[in-house]
Amino acid sequence: MADSSSTSSGETALLLGATGAVGSEVLSSLIASPHYTTIHSFVRKPSSTPSSSDSKVIEHVVDFEKLCEGDASQVEKFIEVKADSVLIALGTTRAAAGGAKPFERIDREYVLAAAKAARVEGGKPQKVVYCSAQMADSTSRFLYPKSKGLTEEGLSSLGYSDVILFRPGFLYGAQRAQPRRLEHFYGLLTHNVLSKISDSAEIPTSVLGKCMVEAVRMGAEGLKSKGIGSKPSGAALAGGAGSVVVIDNGQALKMGKTL
Repeated sequence: MADSSSTSSGETALLLGATGAVGSEVLSSLIASPHYTTIHSFVRKPSSTPSSSDSKVIEHVVDFEKLCEGDASQVEKFIEVKADSVLIALGTTRAAAGGAKPFERIDREYVLAAAKAARVEGGKPQKVVYCSAQMADSTSRFLYPKSKGLTEEGLSSLGYSDVILFRPGFLYGAQRAQPRRLEHFYGLLTHNVLSKISDSAEIPTSVLGKCMVEAVRMGAEGLKSKGIGSKPSGAALAGGAGSVVVIDNGQALKMGKTL
């Protein structure tokens, strides 16, 4: 693990969700990227993966409940980083969280509290990339897409110069600490059938991780110049302070082929 007092000429990344299926791939891609020389990984408990011990990685253990309540000691951990790029792959399921309210607490409130704390007010431009969901919609009647949609809108309102929203399909090859039986069988369907007829069906987590790192490196203007992504629909997203780009599953797959 890197010394937090170390300095470098490269950019600094802040990562949420490094131990998850997508976040672990994002972390690996950040480590491999010469663009980022320091990676601050914020976790709920110490991790013991090889990636977390890389010399570029500084791991911070955070009490997200206290962070949501505005605890100064937790907020300060994020402020001190002064990240150039914030990458968010933190999320959960209703079943894993134990109900609708704890799901929203983790899936949305933890994310927005951390992103707000990481924002340097009046400072340098900062970019944020978020792993959302294919059907994200703040007006949805369903819990999961509504939470993702509200999180997208919340991120777009925090003052980041660039807000990049990935909306992936089924996460193929996801490595879970606790295997999900239904996910396994649905994955067989998406990989063997649906992905053959639609580019919106699935994306390998390894590809998604690489794309998230490259997208936040490029920024909104860089993505636009390459014809990657699209403008968001809905006033709440389009009216954000920074440039907001939405990258759907098909666009991410195309992007992944160039990496």
